[in-house]
Amino acid sequence: MRILRSARAALLAGAVAGSVFAAGCGGSAAGSSPAGEGPLGSILPPTVESPVLGVLDGEEITLDSVPDQDRFQLAKLRTEYLTEAHATLERIALRAARDRVLTRAAEGKGMTLNEYLGAEVGPPEVSDAEVEQVYQRNLNQMGGRPLDQIREQLRGQIAEQKFNWSVERVADGLLGDAEWDMTVPAFRVEIETDGHAATGPSSAPVELVVFSDFECPYCRRFNTSLDRLREEFLSDVRVVFRHHPLRNIHPRAQKAAEASLCARDQGKFWEFHDALWTDEDLSADALNRHASGIGLDADTFGDCLNSGRYYEQVEGDVQAALALGQGGTPAVFVNGRYVGGAISFEDLKSQIERELAESD
Repeated sequence: MRILRSARAALLAGAVAGSVFAAGCGGSAAGSSPAGEGPLGSILPPTVESPVLGVLDGEEITLDSVPDQDRFQLAKLRTEYLTEAHATLERIALRAARDRVLTRAAEGKGMTLNEYLGAEVGPPEVSDAEVEQVYQRNLNQMGGRPLDQIREQLRGQIAEQKFNWSVERVADGLLGDAEWDMTVPAFRVEIETDGHAATGPSSAPVELVVFSDFECPYCRRFNTSLDRLREEFLSDVRVVFRHHPLRNIHPRAQKAAEASLCARDQGKFWEFHDALWTDEDLSADALNRHASGIGLDADTFGDCLNSGRYYEQVEGDVQAALALGQGGTPAVFVNGRYVGGAISFEDLKSQIERELAESD
């Protein structure tokens, strides 16, 4: 099926396609199996037809018999490659479209492209303060050279960058008035969300899934962005929370995840979720204190937590994340499209606006 996008959606795609994914906690398989929600064959490259990797003295070595870390690395490579390949195609398409509308506009005015850009953009001004700011921000890359020695070189580089940004703005304005469809599909994965904690209308055009760890400082930082998102896009975004406690580096994250599911039993997952982010203490006493603070029945909560009732459910979330090639937290997916880790609210908002534009 041919996927058409509005001009606004296509421009938003170009704006976010080159983003560097933010950092997060972990980054390894954390000692768990990436069996996840998809078949093992899906992590094989298309040039490998069989999960049988070799035969030793008549005994097969298959993909499901190799160490967990090896399978995780395959899943990670697959996700990274496909995500970046689709993003690169989007950048290529947008760059070509920009070049065409600019050339067309120049020809319409009887100008060369350089003449047109000179008239529409002109040489940018670069103040001494801007040069000083860039110098200080990149001091470690200056090789000890004093500012006076490279001032004009920096000024030229800044001017070139500002000129390029201005050209892109002019081109994007022209594209906004054109019939422009970005037909490169975004790379999306299917993530199971039924039965997992969610907030927002089920009919929302955007579904955001986050794999998170209550002991991860990057997840705490990202949750601030998520809170703002939930407020600003109240009816347009559904947020689904799935667990990924990195037990090798965060020993209390597993029990915190289980505790949140015990809170869900009493209809207060999100209240408990929000309370955990306010406190770095995830000891048993702290979990019970937060449960009491949001009005949970203490005996019911304690029995649930001590029973280990939700260990396997949390483990299922961990395996699902690893099968998607995600060894760190947070891992954020917007309508099945991986957008990164602890990204800022501004970047997250851009991702949501892109999806909303595409759904128009």
